[in-house]
Amino acid sequence: MSDLKKNSIIQLSAGKMVHQGVCISEYEGRKVFIENCIPGEEVNAQIKKIKRDYLEAAAVEIIAPSQNRVNPKCRHFGICGGCKIQYIDYNKQLDIKKEIVEDVMMRIGKLKDIKVENTIGSDPIFCYRNKMEYSFAGKRWLEFDLNYTEEEKNFALGLHVPNIYDKVLHLKECWLQSEFSNKVRNTVGQFFNDKKISIHSLKDRSGLLKALAIRESFNTNDKMINLITTRFDEKIMEELGKVLLQVFPQVTTFVNSISSPNLSSTLSHETKIISGRGSITEILLGKQFEIYANTFFQTNTKQAEKLFSIVKKIIYKDNLTNKSQNKILIDLFCGVGAIGIVLADQFDFVHGFEISDEAVFAAKKNAEANSLKNIDFSVSNLDQGFDFAQFTNKQNDLTVILDPPRAGVSEKTILQLLELKPRQIIYISCNPSTQARDIERLSVNYSPKLVQPFDFFPHTYHIENLIVLEIL
Repeated sequence: MSDLKKNSIIQLSAGKMVHQGVCISEYEGRKVFIENCIPGEEVNAQIKKIKRDYLEAAAVEIIAPSQNRVNPKCRHFGICGGCKIQYIDYNKQLDIKKEIVEDVMMRIGKLKDIKVENTIGSDPIFCYRNKMEYSFAGKRWLEFDLNYTEEEKNFALGLHVPNIYDKVLHLKECWLQSEFSNKVRNTVGQFFNDKKISIHSLKDRSGLLKALAIRESFNTNDKMINLITTRFDEKIMEELGKVLLQVFPQVTTFVNSISSPNLSSTLSHETKIISGRGSITEILLGKQFEIYANTFFQTNTKQAEKLFSIVKKIIYKDNLTNKSQNKILIDLFCGVGAIGIVLADQFDFVHGFEISDEAVFAAKKNAEANSLKNIDFSVSNLDQGFDFAQFTNKQNDLTVILDPPRAGVSEKTILQLLELKPRQIIYISCNPSTQARDIERLSVNYSPKLVQPFDFFPHTYHIENLIVLEIL
């Protein structure tokens, strides 16, 4: 075996793409995970990491390019970590995501001869996100082909460069959200740069500015701007509010989330409403939802509508087949109640469980806004399970929906489900790997009847996947 060193260049043939958007190859008996390539390409790859059993590398020269290679649309491609596979033709992206789901279901889920449906693509494939969060930084990532003033070097509002915690790529445009979002980010960035307002430092935890979050409704005209800071500064909020009102009269609410210096910017302990009502309204499949600054809502509205429509059809068909069943829906990880509310007319009663007090508050408000009487929501830490005693001995009446975070479902909740034995489990996941792990745990009582990937995140390696499980 040759004496490989970091930064050595080796020639490789790219194999299949796996989760994280890397292709697998082999070199001298070790697996190689290669970034920036497409299955089937011949590449010269630079070694980035050398491990005992595998290598990590990045393609630096494409010797034989794939016919599926395209020119990335974004000027920041290759620096920003947001759209890592934007160089791949979109139809090929959909094929790759199906193959990734097939791989994890067989390899991790231990499912043999599993049928995975074709990935349902996103429309649009750019500007599809209804929420973006941009970070402030006192150190800008310097692009090699640009010249910077000292002032510019010390201010950035944009996205973190992968594996660099203290530097941010200052964005001029981002194709993940709308033109409106880009204009807001650039205006807010200029406002704070001109005023020399302090930026929160991860090193010493000083400074005011943490992040800027922009939320837009796709089916109403509502728009929210949320400035995330370490404390409330009434004067600055008042000044920025006046600028936003003048430049962006379409903004329906402006809020300030207070996030302590030692917390992640995604976590806040208080939200100040500067203008508007503090939330925006979205409509999905005829149902109305109030979305607050810090509550989770599917970030691709159009794809959420497709997903919820398919789930509703599955439930409807099941009701026709099993006329006296599907009486009770247990909605675990219910968030602001979106899918439970959409499905409420298919059940006698819906019970939602969620760890976030704010999300449960919003879910109750959403149920009230839609005049639903057959639904309730409870705060529950699903890492520790949920109150399932009320559902025992009702196996034939129960359908469960799971929509957990990326970490998947806790062992405690899995054991409760195996004890409850609901007739049907509908599992939605943004991480097919942990989903496959959980399916393997549940396979003692359940078998999959449908595996349907959705592309909620074009040009990234992320996949939303729906699995319908029926009891054996």
